[in-house]
Order: sequence, then C-alpha cells, then structure tokens
Amino acid sequence: MKIKYRFLLVFVLVAIITAGVLVAAFSSYQTDIRTDAAETIERDAHTAASVLDDRLTRQQQTVRVAAANPTFAAHGSADQQAVLEALIDESAFTGASVVDSDGEMRAIAGVDGETRESVIGESYTDRPYVQYALDGQTHISDPFVADTGNRIVVISTPITVDGEIVGSLNAALRVDETTLFVPFSDTSDRVGITVASGETTLYSTADRFAESITYTTTLSSTDWTVTMHYDSAAISEQIRRLTAIQLLLSVLLIGTISGFGIWIYLAEIRHTERLHRRIENIEARAYDDDIEFNGASEWRAIGDALDRLSTTLARREQMLLVLNRFLRHNLRNDLNVAVGHAADIKRHAETPEAKQRAETVERVISRTLSTADRVRLTEQLVNPAAIEDQSTELVRLLRERIQQATSEYPELSVTLESPEAAWVRGGETLAFAIDELLGNVATHGGDEPVANLTVTTTAETVSLHIADNGPGIHPEEAAIITGSREITPLQHSSGLGLWLVNWIVRRHDGQLSIPETDSGTTVVLTLPRVDETTN
Repeated sequence: MKIKYRFLLVFVLVAIITAGVLVAAFSSYQTDIRTDAAETIERDAHTAASVLDDRLTRQQQTVRVAAANPTFAAHGSADQQAVLEALIDESAFTGASVVDSDGEMRAIAGVDGETRESVIGESYTDRPYVQYALDGQTHISDPFVADTGNRIVVISTPITVDGEIVGSLNAALRVDETTLFVPFSDTSDRVGITVASGETTLYSTADRFAESITYTTTLSSTDWTVTMHYDSAAISEQIRRLTAIQLLLSVLLIGTISGFGIWIYLAEIRHTERLHRRIENIEARAYDDDIEFNGASEWRAIGDALDRLSTTLARREQMLLVLNRFLRHNLRNDLNVAVGHAADIKRHAETPEAKQRAETVERVISRTLSTADRVRLTEQLVNPAAIEDQSTELVRLLRERIQQATSEYPELSVTLESPEAAWVRGGETLAFAIDELLGNVATHGGDEPVANLTVTTTAETVSLHIADNGPGIHPEEAAIITGSREITPLQHSSGLGLWLVNWIVRRHDGQLSIPETDSGTTVVLTLPRVDETTN
C-alpha cells in the first residue's frame, strides 16, 4: 500500500476515534446534566418537606401551648372568646374554635357575628379533627372547604383540666392565603414545587412548566406530599448550549487534526512521492527532471544528493556509451586493418616461425574483435527501456540453442534433462546467455567437450544447471563474477562472457551461481517462474 494511502487510512481512523470520543463525551455530559437535575430536585424536595414539616410542627406547638391556657376551658365565657380572638391576632391562623367534650361548639373566632350565632351550640362530633382531639391527639386535618367557602386545614389539640379532656381547641389555616408556603415562593425559574394532600393540590408553582422531571416525597408530620419539578425546557436549553460548545470544539479539534494532516502531507508525504518519482526517473535514465525538494533541510539535502547522483550517473553512462561506441567503431576498424596486415604477413612469411607469429597476431586480434562485439550487449543492458518483460518457454529455447551450438561446434556433446515445459521471465538476451555458456564449454572443454544441462523447477523458480568436463573456474574468479568478492587490482576476472551472463540473469530478477565441484565447472541460472498464461 502506498504511503499516502496508509497516511489517509491512519488519518481517517484518528478522525473516527476523535469523533467517537467527542460523541461519548457529549453523551456523558448530557447524562450528567440530567443526573444533576434529578439530584437537585431530590435534594430540594427533601429540603422543602423538612421546611414544611418544621413549620407545621411549630403551628402544632402554637396550638398546644395555647390550649394550656385555662381560659379555653371556661366554655361560653367572654374570656374564652377573647383569648380565642387573641390567638388569631397573634398567629397565622385565620380562624379558631372551641368544642366542649360533648362535641358542641362553645366559641368561635374569625367569622362574622351572624355566622358565630348560627354555629354556637351545634354538634361537631362528626368532624374527624374534633374526634382526634377529644381522643387526646394533636392532629392536622385533611384539607376541606369550610362553611365560609375557604379551603382550610385544621390543627386540633385537646383542652385538659387536671388531666381530664374537657374540649378541643381547633385552629384553621387557609391554604390559599396562609404564610405556610412563603419559603417556596422564591424558588429558581428552573424549579417548581407542588404540595398536595392526596389528589388535592394545596400549593404549586409548577404550572408554568410545559414538561418537567419530578421527584416526590412525603411529610413526616402528615400525609402531605411535596413534589419538586425541574423544567425540561431548561434542561433542553442547557443541552443546546452544550451542543453548540461541543460542535465548536469538534470543529476546532477536527480542523486542527486536518490542518496538521495537510501540513504533514505537504511537508513529508508529497516529498516521499517526489523521492519515489525521482528514483524511478533515475532508473529510467531521465537524469534531467525538474523535481525539487524544499521545506525541511533534510529534504533539501536529499534533493541535492540526488542531483549529484544524477549528474554522476549521467556522466558515467556517457563515458560508457562513448567507450562502447569507440570499441564498436574506431577500435574495430583499426583491428580489422591489423587483421588484414597480419594475413598479408602470414601469406608472405618466408620462414615457419614468421608465419606462426603472424597467425598468433591474427588469432589475438580476432579474439579482441569478438570481445568488442560482445561489448555491444552492454549498451542494451544499460538501457532500462530494453528490459524484456515477456515470458519464455525455457525448454524450447534450450533445444534451439543446443542445435545452434552443436552446428557451430561439431565436437561439442550436449545432453538435456528437463520437464516438458518451463516458463520463465526472459527474452532475446536470455538466448545470448545460453549461447555464451555453451560456447564457453566448447572453447574450454578440450578435444571432446561435454555439456550436461538439467532443468529443475519449484513453485516460484526455474533453475538451469550447465555442467561441463573442462578445467573449471578458479573459486576466486567465480566469487568475483557472482559478486561474493569485490574486484581489486590483484583480483579480477579475465573473461567478459560470464559477466554478461550474470548481468542478463540479474536483469530478469534471477541469480547466477557457480558452486564448487570436484571436476569441471557447473553454472546455475535461477530465474523467476511464470505461468504460461502470462506470456
């Protein structure tokens, strides 16, 4: 995978992970907001219930303390009426009454005279709060609508004389006008409260909320319930603000990551692509491209080094081509002249020694001419455009080259052991390599040269073994040709043929090896195996 695609993949993964973290954080914050709201109303509900319990307890205490006044036991007296009215004036109660032990109304305050006259002497034994008081309990009644039309609750307590219950003191609080719920009037705009007794609502500030989350608790002094409300619209507004902030942070974070990614791409990845293209151009011998490296000093240094390398390779290639053409033209022409003169000298030699020397000169010059012809192949091997990517059926090619070699060298004996077919990567130069190896056997194998060819295959490679009965190659020379040892002034190969064979095999991604043997020489060519369908 190309580095830019890997970079893009990593960038996308980082962006996805970052987005996932942001979404998870946003969900967590939403949950926290709702949890905080739920905890707030739960805490406020218990606080409100505690406050209301405390206020009701104080009102009960007020009634009990008032009932200890002996004047309340003086049924029907003016003093009883007076202390009853004083209780109303000095407390939050809006009405009060005294019922004797028989349940008859004996005094009442907080009503007009006509009402007072109408209820004095009436029986109130059917009133639960009276029954609780006459039974010795201080009691808070359920809310009910009084004869006056007002919704009230009554706190009743027994009136005792010498430990005997002689009546009931009943103090009324108007639910709709009482100061009982004053502490709840300053609640937050987000929070409302509802106080209820059963299905009856006594006080509420939650009617301004279309929707709310709630928490309900019960008072300890009575069965009233306190429900706290948290405005759902306020929660939604908090979430909307959080969403806006989260979106802004997401844009900033993703933007920062994107900017960093673009900077890395421009500063590094594109330089890597330029480096790859520059190397490809060098391989293709396009030394004068206009690819530049800027930015970091390291990239500029790499660009300068590649410029120097391109210049050096261009000069060396030019030198090689000039030398090659010199050998092919100038030197060849001169050597042809020398061969002609050697032939004339041989024809006009007066002594056998002179004739033999002329033949020696002619043979050496002819060998040099042959070497010059081989040098022509190096120009093709230097040119990357000359790489042959087509596949070749090796067994068929071997049979053709064996027939050619035995025709050229009648004394050469060749055997071939191979499968029916073996496809390898190669072309015209591969035929030259086989010809060169068979020619070496014929030239250096003595009077009866023998070449034994064996083709073996694996799943990925095809190997050609050429074994002869010649004198063999010195191990040090073989090591230089195969690259196992460097060339030095004292250690070099004397032949060009094996060098050309090695270069040809390497051009096709193969390998040449010369294993040590007890006799003769064995050369092994290993080439990549290809399918017949790729031909």
